[in-house]
Amino acid sequence: MIRNGFIMSAVACASMAATALGAWAAGPSDGWKQVGTGIQGGVSGMALAESAPVDPDGADAVIVRDNKADRESRVATVRLRPGRPPVTTELPWLGVLPKDLEALDAVPGLVGHYIALASNGDAYHIVVANGRATVQAGPVTVPGRHDGDNYESFALHRDESGKVFAVWATRGSGERKAVVRAASATIDARGLGFGSPTTGQEFAVPYPNEDEVRHISDLKVLADGTVLVSSASDPNVDDGPFSSAVYNAGRLTVNGAHDAVLRLRTADELTPLRRFTKQDDRKIEAIAFLPGGRAVWGTDDENHGGWVKFDRVTP
Repeated sequence: MIRNGFIMSAVACASMAATALGAWAAGPSDGWKQVGTGIQGGVSGMALAESAPVDPDGADAVIVRDNKADRESRVATVRLRPGRPPVTTELPWLGVLPKDLEALDAVPGLVGHYIALASNGDAYHIVVANGRATVQAGPVTVPGRHDGDNYESFALHRDESGKVFAVWATRGSGERKAVVRAASATIDARGLGFGSPTTGQEFAVPYPNEDEVRHISDLKVLADGTVLVSSASDPNVDDGPFSSAVYNAGRLTVNGAHDAVLRLRTADELTPLRRFTKQDDRKIEAIAFLPGGRAVWGTDDENHGGWVKFDRVTP
């Protein structure tokens, strides 16, 4: 068991963009709704709040941003309601300040608790409440990290027995495939811990297939164990054009020894559930799923900011 049991004293980042504290709203555009402006306003990870959406086109979400400077926002809440512009509220981060947060998921059974993962593999257990995000303990490095790894995805899944599992992946780049791992997870007031991970499984997508391809830009696990991933391409000029896709990547199961087992599809077995071309110009870096086949996509479109969109998919 890998565990970090000490609790960090809260270090207030009250100076984190005074203009970012408080709510602002942006209007919809062709189904996409803006939730951040400019290169500091992208959505690099997203998790839905535990409260049920009020209707098919409404939800409350927590998002993370991949900023690095001390005064830049790390986390925000987003309220999405049909017929209204989204309301985005940047939150102060209290605790060890991360750089380059790339993924977020809600902790099953703990309202307001989330795990945020930075690109270097450090995981932060945070509580979002009372208008702030407070680090509970950590950071804790995901097991199996190697020098040079770059992570963009993290998900939590609770099986029928109530046991919680974590799944995470390197993003991959071009010919270098993503590497996916899973392990049991313990998340409580004492800290965050991971069990022994599964052997890393390589994963690559058939599309996007040009520019720098990030084979996994985000990952979520549905209640039945279905593993869904997004992929994206980026010409690395901060203005796009970007392209993306969403896939049913395989399944997470639990064996008789209560260990996580990943069964992922090969590239020739994959067909996009959703495909966004360069004409769409969206870089999907965050995905979330609601009951009834509903989904929310989140983008980090660099200079064009962050956007979200409701959709329906059948995995």
